[in-house]
Amino acid sequence: MPVLPAVYVADLTSGTVSVINRASNTVTVTVTVEKNPTGVAVSPHGDRAYVADQGANTVSVIDTAANSVTGTITIETNPRGVAAL
Repeated sequence: MPVLPAVYVADLTSGTVSVINRASNTVTVTVTVEKNPTGVAVSPHGDRAYVADQGANTVSVIDTAANSVTGTITIETNPRGVAAL
């Protein structure tokens, strides 16, 4: 599994995910996702991050190369966590 140069952190109140550079420990970009993001998981290949959007009943899909949302997945109710295997 590749080691990503970044850490992805959900910010519940701002509706964003902060992308933190692991080498400098600084926020390099924030990605706007749906309402109330509560959890993030990165795919095994490192090419996608999945964000549980509790307030929108969706999961946002982030392209980690571009750090942009490429789509959303509708979930029944209140997603709070994500695990990638």
